[in-house]
Amino acid sequence: MRHLAAVLAACSRVLIAGILWIGVRLFHKIEFHGLEHLPAHGPVYFAMAHKRDVDPMIEVPTILARWSWRAITHDVLFAIRSDAFAPRFLSRIVPEPGWLSRLLGLLSLGGLLRFIGLRPIENIHLRPIELWLRNALQGEGDRPAGEILSPAFLQQWAHSVGEQAQRLATAPLSGLLSWHYRTILRRLSGAEIFQPEVYLRVKNRVLEELRQQLTVLSAWLARGGSLWGAPEGQLSPDGRVGPITAAPHRLLRGGPPETRVVPIAIMYDFMTVRRRKRVFVSLAPSIERAPQLPQRELHERIRRAWLLSAHFTCTQLASGFLVQRSKEGRASFTLDELVTAINRQALQLKRAGRQVDRRLLKARSVRRLARHYLKYAAHKQLVRRTGRRTWKATIGSLSIQVGRGEAGYRQAPLAYAWNELQDLLSVGLASAAPVSAASTARQSGQAS
Repeated sequence: MRHLAAVLAACSRVLIAGILWIGVRLFHKIEFHGLEHLPAHGPVYFAMAHKRDVDPMIEVPTILARWSWRAITHDVLFAIRSDAFAPRFLSRIVPEPGWLSRLLGLLSLGGLLRFIGLRPIENIHLRPIELWLRNALQGEGDRPAGEILSPAFLQQWAHSVGEQAQRLATAPLSGLLSWHYRTILRRLSGAEIFQPEVYLRVKNRVLEELRQQLTVLSAWLARGGSLWGAPEGQLSPDGRVGPITAAPHRLLRGGPPETRVVPIAIMYDFMTVRRRKRVFVSLAPSIERAPQLPQRELHERIRRAWLLSAHFTCTQLASGFLVQRSKEGRASFTLDELVTAINRQALQLKRAGRQVDRRLLKARSVRRLARHYLKYAAHKQLVRRTGRRTWKATIGSLSIQVGRGEAGYRQAPLAYAWNELQDLLSVGLASAAPVSAASTARQSGQAS
């Protein structure tokens, strides 16, 4: 019976990988680089930089299929957000339409996810409020909400739903799990929503769950298995590589000393009107004997590997041009100036040994990409056309305000791409610095 279950699980993983491989290519053109850096054998921790929810769907099928057949069928476990195993997960990620969300909330995925090799890992700072309330209900009992939740949080809740905070405070805690409050229940939060005396008890119970999860994952590494995870523990909110949590180092410390880390960077050329966006997935050379490295050194090496292996695209370089022109007080520009700036900086970066979309190395293809970029930017009111080939940047604020666990590439695409560019340029050679507006003006006539 156990053998049959293993065969079914392997077949399920192969089927899902095939579906994902086809599905993501309906909306993306994907380039993989650095597959030669895959080690000959495990144990391996695949350290994925996290930009979009779809990242693992893009990366996993191709990378694991290239590595080995057993990686697809059995040898790799996937550490994912713990709330995927909790009640109403599907209703949290599919909030609309309401009738479908409520129907999906009846489905429990925990058993299926474990069957195909997914395992939960907690992020103590980013959990749905619903999960925090369920933890408190289990450990503290169904007491009045005012005895469990902080006054400040109850005020926020009352303001969000248009009710009196006093009425919410007297309601039993279980009453706040009603479908009526689904909008606030799906928000991400830390344990600060609780009263001080409750805060420590609930947080400690969740930390104990995390310790147990790390023990399970470390034991898998110790048996020669491999893991796939996102060391940042969340999507990048503003385009920059986020701080790496302590969890990867803790689970690696429990694995064998020969465990390698394979950093995986991903970059989206997303500011374009093209239906299929181009995505660049880059594997950096393995970090050998990772469990023996100090935590700070491991984190820095992963971060640096992500940034050095990631690709520069038209999205980042064109956004850098717009921002720099605006900062210099020269918001007006021509298409030729934009093309020249992108092409020249791409060539500089390539000479400096950085990874660049190869289409940016030829002025003719840059021109096509720049036109698509400007159409997107005009639609987002980031530029305004002032002539047949002239434009004016109207970029506004470069700040990004998003909720916990959210990514700002939709709300503030230019700021997000600018932050990506600055992050990429923070490592490597100074010769890859942005091209100045003045030098662009001198060479704009060279674009064809």
